[in-house]
Amino acid sequence: MNRRSVARWTVWALTLGLLCAAAAWRVDPAGPVETNVLTLLPDRHDNQALDAATERSRDAFSQQLLALVSGPDDATTRKAAMAARQTLLAAGLETTNAGNKVDQALALYRQHAFALLPPSAQTRYEREGAKALATDVAVSLASPAGMVSLGDDPGGYAGRFMASLPRPYPDFLPDGPLMSASRGDQRVFLLRLSAGKAFGTHDSARAAEAVAAATAKVAGICGNCRFEATGAALFADAARHEAKHETTWLSVTSTLLIMLLIAWVYRSLAPHVLGFLQLFASVAAGGAAVIAAFGSINILTLVFGTTLLGIAIDYAFLYFSEYWFGHSAPDAVMRKIRAGLGVGLLTGVLAFAFLAMTGFPALTQIALFSVAGLLEAALVVVLIFPVTLTRAPTVPEHAAVRWPARFMARAGRASRWRYLLPLIALLAAAPGWWQLKASDDVRELSHFPPRLMQVDQQIRRTLGRFPATGFYLVEAPSLPEALAREHALFTRLGQQVPDADPLGLSRFVPAPAVQQASLAAWRQVLADPEALTRAFVKMGLPGDLAAHVERGWKAAPHQPFTARALLQAVPDLGHFVIRTDHGVALLATVFGQHDIDGQRLTAAAQGLAGVSFVQPLERIDHTFARIRVRATWLVVIGYLLISALLVWRYGWREGARMIYPPLVALGITLGALGWLGEPVNVFVVVALILILGLGRDYTVFLREVGARERSPALAVTLSATTTLLSFGLLSLSRIPALHAFGLATLIGIFASYLLAPLSLPPTRADEGSS
Repeated sequence: MNRRSVARWTVWALTLGLLCAAAAWRVDPAGPVETNVLTLLPDRHDNQALDAATERSRDAFSQQLLALVSGPDDATTRKAAMAARQTLLAAGLETTNAGNKVDQALALYRQHAFALLPPSAQTRYEREGAKALATDVAVSLASPAGMVSLGDDPGGYAGRFMASLPRPYPDFLPDGPLMSASRGDQRVFLLRLSAGKAFGTHDSARAAEAVAAATAKVAGICGNCRFEATGAALFADAARHEAKHETTWLSVTSTLLIMLLIAWVYRSLAPHVLGFLQLFASVAAGGAAVIAAFGSINILTLVFGTTLLGIAIDYAFLYFSEYWFGHSAPDAVMRKIRAGLGVGLLTGVLAFAFLAMTGFPALTQIALFSVAGLLEAALVVVLIFPVTLTRAPTVPEHAAVRWPARFMARAGRASRWRYLLPLIALLAAAPGWWQLKASDDVRELSHFPPRLMQVDQQIRRTLGRFPATGFYLVEAPSLPEALAREHALFTRLGQQVPDADPLGLSRFVPAPAVQQASLAAWRQVLADPEALTRAFVKMGLPGDLAAHVERGWKAAPHQPFTARALLQAVPDLGHFVIRTDHGVALLATVFGQHDIDGQRLTAAAQGLAGVSFVQPLERIDHTFARIRVRATWLVVIGYLLISALLVWRYGWREGARMIYPPLVALGITLGALGWLGEPVNVFVVVALILILGLGRDYTVFLREVGARERSPALAVTLSATTTLLSFGLLSLSRIPALHAFGLATLIGIFASYLLAPLSLPPTRADEGSS
């Protein structure tokens, strides 16, 4: 190896090595691969309270893991449930012991028991006075707890208030460290745990392994018992395995097919070695660039990135075809293809550079991956290929080499069919344009396994609790005012949406006016001790009990307790409170025994100051819609710029001829998607960029390297074939976004290849191929 070769290999290794080193320095401690597709969404900073509430709601949902152990109502089922709990905890999942927190809350309520008289009882006390209290005390003494609570809770109203406090799952009662409920002759135990960062690779994998271990444990103890679990961590783990599986089979399948194609055409080991080197370097450079910029690479970007194999090798095919079958000396190959390689690379980089301007992190990652990969692919061709392929090839020509040039020559002949067939194709596609529908559903970014979906629905039905599609946000200048607005909201919900069960801070704190009225009612009843004693005696109660109640009244606070006091006693309730620069906001969630229509919940908030019902998925869908529209306009602007570049280089006539085939292919693609009922989403827009970009590359290669010469025709044919193999395989993906992307690319690239000869000036029938 001479100095020139050593220098080139060194330069190439240093550039790739420095990029990988930058990625290693910037890599996220949680891991280089991010499985949470929500991180691909743009940051929103339009409302501080709304952003914080959305994040809290998402975290609460994503961290929760629910498990049910069901079986015969006997000791064996309970033993299995306890074993499952122990297994999950031993695996690192966390549970909270709410006992101390409940005791702190109950102590505060008992201290302020006289402020907890409900409005109906206040009316009775105001109307009937001491008689009403004596009646209530007599009734409460009939219960075992009556005498114990007589001093601090005469009448038992504080106890009833505490019993009415919201419970996560009303049908399930505490059963030791578990919660349980009866379902006929079955006993169902509920386990509530935290899986940590559900979308983190470590935590989601740990949760999935823990659930598998608990399932086996329950089966070993109780053959008639069933263990089921659901949670975002399990879905994230399944999505990661799904994406990893698709990435593997897409990469392996496309690589093997490309290798077979290379072997069939070039019949030499060198293209395999150099092609693999270029593909490996391209994907490594793309991944390293994304990690260096973002700290990690999203699994969706990685799946998209594997399809770069079909683009990066285009430059290698251009070199190989000229080297093996272009009749150029080895040291003249690069001079022959330099212009085509340069123009193709420049226009490709420009197209993806515009894609990065959408403001959508997903597209930015894909654009950066593609730009870095294409630059690396070109660098390998320029630096490594000329110093490696230095001897004249000895592979004989064969049919696989000759027919692409013949196809280009025949398709490029002057004929009415040259213009009529594209017109017929466009006319056939045109009705599909009016059938196109946009889809901006974020759920298309993931494939949810039917088994997990079925288990989740079954658990929700068993629990009788279905979370609404959004949450209420109540904003106000101060906490008391926010509580008053939330009280008004919940009152209206009870009237308009009676099947909704709202959960918010106001459910734990009676309105100050209600507490003041309660204290006033007690003050009126206890204002005349002698009348109170007579009422007790008349009811058949000892007169001393009246004095006992009076002493409890004097010892108790005579002012309402505040939300601040409750938050100090139970800090976990602070989850509902969001402090902002302009005041405070309350987060309230809604549950139902079935799915509740979001429109009904939205209507309930209309007209209430500072109250809104927020549906995060709907917000994300709107964001996707804006990005799709923006990306479409950027595609148009980018292609206009590229078209101007082609016109500048080739002139108006030749430039327009080179622009024409990809535009017709675009029209055919959109029409076919409409006919097939495939929705247009942001990733279909990415496919349109590829269709325009690759279709343009085909015309550039044919124009720059030698019109109908054998090597450019062969290179374009191989490029289209490998692109169809790599991108077309995505049409088989179970992830909807990837499926739509792959299908659009499959149709568009096939049409682009068939239309590529139209970029050449028409020839007479007697002209042949070289």
